[in-house]
Amino acid sequence: ARAAALAQEHWIKARAEKNFSLFQPSLERIFDLQRQVAACFGRQASPYDPLLDQYEPGMKSAQVRQVFADLRRELVPLVKAIAAKSETDDSVLRKDYDEQKQWDFGLQVIKQFGYDLERGRVDKVPHPFCTTFSLGDVRITTRVARNFLPSYLMGTMHECGHALYEQGFAPELERTPLGGAASLGVHESQSRMWENLVGRSRGFWKVWYPRLQAAFPENLGGADFEVFYRAINKVKPSFIRVEADEVTYNLHTMLRFEVEVDVLEGRLEVKDIPAVWNARFKDYFGLDVPDDGQGCLQDVHWGIGYIGYFATYTLGNIISVQFWEQALKDAPSIPGDIERGEYGSLLKWLREKIHRHGRKFMPVDLIKRVTGGPLDSRPYVAYLKRKYSEIYGL
Repeated sequence: ARAAALAQEHWIKARAEKNFSLFQPSLERIFDLQRQVAACFGRQASPYDPLLDQYEPGMKSAQVRQVFADLRRELVPLVKAIAAKSETDDSVLRKDYDEQKQWDFGLQVIKQFGYDLERGRVDKVPHPFCTTFSLGDVRITTRVARNFLPSYLMGTMHECGHALYEQGFAPELERTPLGGAASLGVHESQSRMWENLVGRSRGFWKVWYPRLQAAFPENLGGADFEVFYRAINKVKPSFIRVEADEVTYNLHTMLRFEVEVDVLEGRLEVKDIPAVWNARFKDYFGLDVPDDGQGCLQDVHWGIGYIGYFATYTLGNIISVQFWEQALKDAPSIPGDIERGEYGSLLKWLREKIHRHGRKFMPVDLIKRVTGGPLDSRPYVAYLKRKYSEIYGL
């Protein structure tokens, strides 16, 4: 705790000055302590395994490595194929949007999703999150950018997905060890489902885009639906993970996972992280990292001691599509309901299959119980290829 508290301050300074060497001694200490933590669990196939287990119980780094390798093999060519196309114009999203009108619109959306404001609230913060004090008090936070509409809209839907999960635990599990999420990956599957599979879909915007136009007639009154839909789904390689699009996002998390594993297993020294990061970033994204602040220092997680965490972001994306496809099989009315602005059928399915169980099942067992099979990246890859081949004419 002491090392992490000190490291966070060093990270803040290092990032501000774009100088990894200011953070290096603290990060070396963090990794050394995490190796000691891993050693407490006896001999493991990898020291990463017990650290990953804190966030994704039962998952092993070898499994994650294989899933990520399969995913990377498909995603890197897809990103390059999209990059070769003419860039999507997203200027419609970058006009001046009144903050209060954005706020009111987002509240309408998440109330329609099923977020219970009698058992929660929404507040403004610099970095969005969801926090739970009890089953009757599940709060979300978000941020508003006047000149980039998706920042608030997608962030609010994302946090709402987390909150819907937390509000859906069975009442009898409250104040017990089972009254929580199965894992961070499962948690992330819920937020990414509502943000991306619902919130970036054509069906969603068929009903909500006219309402958004009515809220911002000066910006969107004459903007074509197709232009807006393509803008909200724009793919462009960028340096910062939290600003990444649906396709390139996973390459960010995979890169950090690989670096963490290499350091813990002794193949990489902390002092060499920036050089390795920049080389792999060039390979995955085709971009030259301009400085450490936009490279390996961009996220605070290492500075607060979180090693083993990052894989859960991409696992959540993968799991979200597996759950989604099963939901469509079990409740075929869901796509049509979404086009009418009705989300009860989807939420009912999620409550029954996932939410109410809390932490009763290990994540791998929950996935098999819901979908009939193991964690599998293929449905996620197929979804991305299908959606973005249509948008970009691949």
